[in-house]
Amino acid sequence: MMGTRYHPGVAGYPYFVTAATKGRRPILGDPRAADLLVQELVRLRDELGFALLAYAVMPDHLHLLVVPSAAVDLSRIMQSIKGGFARLWNRQSGSAGSLWQARFYESAVRTEAQLWRWIEYINQNPVKAGLAATPEEYPYCSAGGRLAVDLEAYGGGPWRSRAEARPSG
Repeated sequence: MMGTRYHPGVAGYPYFVTAATKGRRPILGDPRAADLLVQELVRLRDELGFALLAYAVMPDHLHLLVVPSAAVDLSRIMQSIKGGFARLWNRQSGSAGSLWQARFYESAVRTEAQLWRWIEYINQNPVKAGLAATPEEYPYCSAGGRLAVDLEAYGGGPWRSRAEARPSG
């Protein structure tokens, strides 16, 4: 039996996180699924109180740059995102079963330069995958999406969850 991987998740420090769909199926390539996942990010960020600094919902994986709070660690954040989305999508699509690979991968952000590199990586991911010509054209990432991120609040000092979406235009 394989044990669970320990995920550190120090409150107040950012982590780059990747979670992949089971079998790398392109479930999130369906705009309904991508929209639902973004809505779940909004709900959970508000409910759990973590900061979301950047995100990209790709057809078969998800990249996040999150900052756990004292009240909720990284494992709980990811369990809530993956489990919450899976329950909603299975109900909405009439399917059943696991949608995600059991594990997720994280990397602690140690410097401001590294933080900006991860943000650039996340926002360029849809461009590199051929899903958009520019990050701003991709509706499911922090550069072009409707979900406002907490980067400015995090960089300016104490942050609070800001689970609002940008007006669609």
